[in-house]
Amino acid sequence: MAETTRNRNSGEAFVLLKGDRPLPHDADAEMAVLGCMLLEPECAIDLAMARLNFENAFFTPAHQKIFTLLVRLRNEMRRDAIDLITVSNALTAEGLLEQVGGRAYLSQLMNVVPSSANIEQYVEIVRENAVLRRLIRTGCEVAERSFDPQERSVRELVDQFQSQVLELTQLHSGADMAHIGEKIMGAVEYLDKLHNKDESVYGIRTGYPDLDGLITGLKPGDLFVLAARPSIGKTAFAMNVATNVAMGHNPRPVGVFSLEMSTEQLILRLLCSRAGVNLREIRDGALSHSRWNDIMAAASSFKTAPIYIDDTGTLDILALRAKARRLKQQHDVQVLFIDYLQLLKPASVNKNTTRENEVSQISGGLKSLAKELGIPIVVLAQLNRQAEQSGSKPKLGHLRESGAIEQDADVVALLHRERDTDAGIVGKDTEGREAELIIAKHRNGPTGVVKLSFIPAYTRFESRSPVSDDQIPAGI
Repeated sequence: MAETTRNRNSGEAFVLLKGDRPLPHDADAEMAVLGCMLLEPECAIDLAMARLNFENAFFTPAHQKIFTLLVRLRNEMRRDAIDLITVSNALTAEGLLEQVGGRAYLSQLMNVVPSSANIEQYVEIVRENAVLRRLIRTGCEVAERSFDPQERSVRELVDQFQSQVLELTQLHSGADMAHIGEKIMGAVEYLDKLHNKDESVYGIRTGYPDLDGLITGLKPGDLFVLAARPSIGKTAFAMNVATNVAMGHNPRPVGVFSLEMSTEQLILRLLCSRAGVNLREIRDGALSHSRWNDIMAAASSFKTAPIYIDDTGTLDILALRAKARRLKQQHDVQVLFIDYLQLLKPASVNKNTTRENEVSQISGGLKSLAKELGIPIVVLAQLNRQAEQSGSKPKLGHLRESGAIEQDADVVALLHRERDTDAGIVGKDTEGREAELIIAKHRNGPTGVVKLSFIPAYTRFESRSPVSDDQIPAGI
């Protein structure tokens, strides 16, 4: 049976298995790395610093102390001033020289390798073993805390360990820092492709050309906040985008978390919108045979559409993160839609916590989830009553608990249109109503307004020409 204990030399927790096997390490590789750093500090120290910049990268405590000192000296003085004498004096000043084996051991390190030619290989061996030790330690913590969860809930523990495993993955594959000169031509190439409307530089297309032109599609890791007052159509617009992504010319799997509407209600909306059929016609028994065929055709197209819906109505941020990870793992979803933010609950309930702090926890959790999964997340949000009382178009400040949401979002889009009752609009439900999608925040690009048409009968938004009648030259 496995037993958790601690290694006296390294101070790291590990599992005693058959034969009391030690934690993974390679003393020779560690000595080779330190030898290279001492022998040729001008080329070896920076490389080792970049790749081994985490706690307990070295297994042997003496090696870790020497490495830490070399890094500190590198930050305090010129690289060419680092040699056997300066390192020995620094260790002596800190009372560490005898602990690491004395000056004789430092000399031995310098004699291990003839040059620093193979420093990258040595560093990689040390790094790989450090990651393995981290993995073992994480496993031990999982076992120990699972037996004694204390104040943490089971879901909090699961979320924490999932994040730790992801951190290990990133640690294992982490890239070195790059000089700008190595990347600059790639940036120029990107700008050239963007200028020439090359499809490869766009994110996931929303199906609305004007919107895609403004934000260049939905980008991996981005948090896209779609906000509006109730009954303006934010759910309809989000589902229109979801359908376009999942059933467009380049179909992508999408996940939908519907905290407000049931799956059945959402599917009815999707079906009628896709078929161009008014649900009222069906309820009144006024649907013609040809229109019913349109519904069946739409239903047939949805059968194979990669749309996955979760209508759990009482989700908290931890449960949503866990479900999203499974969706990504099982179905490789490329976009997540969440309807809507204010219905999500924080990870834990504290009566002394303000609503603003709870929303901050939720929005921060969604942003980190987007980065973790490497996909865009579209989350719907409510605007406060001032958005209507002011009599003007909505603004960023009209977001409920706006501080945290505005800070975490990469794009904030405010959906605006006049309600028929408010504006005295008269016309058939099948006629388009003017609507606007105001891009009020765009972290990596311009803001602006996207013109849309809303068709109430089909709960569908369509693109509208950005050119108004008074902009058309006379005689055309």
